[in-house]
Amino acid sequence: MTKILIVYYSLTGNTQFIAEALRDSVEADILELKPIKELNADKGTRFMWGGFQSTMKKTPELMDFDINPLEYDLVILGTPVWAWNISPPMRSFLSKFDLTGKNVALWMCHAGDGIKAMIRFKEILKSANIVESITFQQPLKNDSDTNKERAIDWIKSVEKKV
Repeated sequence: MTKILIVYYSLTGNTQFIAEALRDSVEADILELKPIKELNADKGTRFMWGGFQSTMKKTPELMDFDINPLEYDLVILGTPVWAWNISPPMRSFLSKFDLTGKNVALWMCHAGDGIKAMIRFKEILKSANIVESITFQQPLKNDSDTNKERAIDWIKSVEKKV
């Protein structure tokens, strides 16, 4: 049986919504990335500070976790898009773990189109075996039931490829 890990970061709940849909539809462990110093999701300044951190490729310190992603057959990574990039907490995670040769699937939640950010995400992981990728435009706001179904269909197709 394929050992699966879902790793995600979520500030406003969109990425968490997809992570939970994925977890509920396949047998997988789940790891939520939590920065030690988190932005306030309710303040407008999050766009300025989050965009700055993302553009400057910052890697904030994450709270400790006891999961080793390298022990999994498939690592599924989810991040919101910040300033056309992956979120800084996801960048921190990827700076700690070399996923070269690992089976990886990627998803992003975004307000725009997510195309540039996904290209950048794949570039960071170019040495991994990227099995599949998908994006979700504000899944909590835009027909959450349909987005949940898309996530479930997607993860089932990912599972078949590993």
